[in-house]
Amino acid sequence: MNLNDVKIVGNLVRAPELRYTPQGTPVVNASLGVNEPYVVDGEKKQSTAFIEVQVWGKAAENLSKLAQKGQQLFVSGALRQDVWEKNGENHSKIYVRADQWQFVQYRSSEDERQAERDAQREASEARGRG
Repeated sequence: MNLNDVKIVGNLVRAPELRYTPQGTPVVNASLGVNEPYVVDGEKKQSTAFIEVQVWGKAAENLSKLAQKGQQLFVSGALRQDVWEKNGENHSKIYVRADQWQFVQYRSSEDERQAERDAQREASEARGRG
């Protein structure tokens, strides 16, 4: 049995970067800082993992319009790996291909909430087609 299902909550490290593929498909690359508290010798500490996230389609456009650096997001998706060669060396990058996202602490207008619902619906429909 294989399972590739990722769910994380973290803070946007920078504003989402929207771009378009040559075919015109919107895609956003973002980075989430995910904090993990722990205790060493009674002293509270925290480590932060920086997780790259990629969002496609209308969900990507909405994320780029609505999200700002520092906001806390819930992201659900799957791990993906890109592999390439540059200057004779092999490279790889693992990231989360998000099929859903939502604000964790969300206080905004009804229009923005509707845009988020639309993005979530499109992501669900895309999963059904893929």
